[in-house]
Amino acid sequence: MARPRKITHGRGFSYEITYRVEGRMVRKRFSTMKLAEQALARAQVAAIDGTYVFRGDARMTLAEYAPTWIASLRVEPSTLAGYQTYLKCQVLPHLGGRAMSSLRRSDINAFVGTLIGKGLAPRTVRHIYALLPMMLRSAVYDRLLTTSPCFKINLPTIPPSKLSILTPEEVGSLLREARPDHYAILALGVGTGMRQGELLGVRLRAVNFLRRELWVEAQAKTPAGGGVPVISERLKTPSSRRLLPLPKFVVDALAAHIEQYGTGDDGILFTNPRGEVWRRGSFNDSVWKPALRRAGLPHEYGMHALRHTYASSLIAAGLHPKVIQARLGHKSIVETMDTYGHLFPEHLQETAAVLDELYGGAVAL
Repeated sequence: MARPRKITHGRGFSYEITYRVEGRMVRKRFSTMKLAEQALARAQVAAIDGTYVFRGDARMTLAEYAPTWIASLRVEPSTLAGYQTYLKCQVLPHLGGRAMSSLRRSDINAFVGTLIGKGLAPRTVRHIYALLPMMLRSAVYDRLLTTSPCFKINLPTIPPSKLSILTPEEVGSLLREARPDHYAILALGVGTGMRQGELLGVRLRAVNFLRRELWVEAQAKTPAGGGVPVISERLKTPSSRRLLPLPKFVVDALAAHIEQYGTGDDGILFTNPRGEVWRRGSFNDSVWKPALRRAGLPHEYGMHALRHTYASSLIAAGLHPKVIQARLGHKSIVETMDTYGHLFPEHLQETAAVLDELYGGAVAL
């Protein structure tokens, strides 16, 4: 990069710098030699460390960048549809016309405040906001921004939700009231804590009756926008692919189900009356909610109640949190503890006893 050169013109003098970055020539003028030298030094550093942002790129608006970002995503169609809805209805109407380089932390906080002011649930506000750090971080990687303004944003606190956990008596009532052709899938939910989609996607090949194990390797999914449900081997997260031990009552239920009802196409264990993959909504209306009513259980319980019940049972039995994380297929122990941490015993007296045993004799009064 050449030193600034003095330019004479009708209004006096200015100082011009010229340099080339990634094959593109840049020319800028400043009122003093000092400003020109400082700008040249900053440009040299940015060009070396790969953070240089061209002036024209810096003027790109959020709305102009959004299609490029959307096209770069590799997510499930249903997730993509949700992102597009949030962008169209919430993010772009408020911030779409702004140049990304002009956005400040205060602007992001103001946007979050607007969402809260609309009366949106805290969880929804957080989901909408989550698009902004993802987009703006991507813009930094694309060298359209130097930094993202999404830091220390004041997000609403999500109030703790009460988990739907069935007692052993309620589980027994639910299974007793299940129709014979629905008993096995409910027993499997109780005995493994699998997600609903995973339950509906179980195939015969995933079950090892001799070892009493089940490999979670697929789930039932409905394509975005509707259509016929399919069995997909793309699970929620990589940790969702897991090996589960099967209690004897579950193994017996599965064996009896297969003997009585057979399997559907591709060895699917649980199909709707037409022999097809269950749609989750249809399963809830035809199987789950009627079973709740017959058992006298709260109708607002979703099938996730079986997952919560499974987790709470393992916690009550004293299993290590990492074991419970693995059984549930959680991505991290943080997710497990955030959801179920309050169920773990506090062990207050045990804590004091351990410390007394270790250090009590060494303390001189």
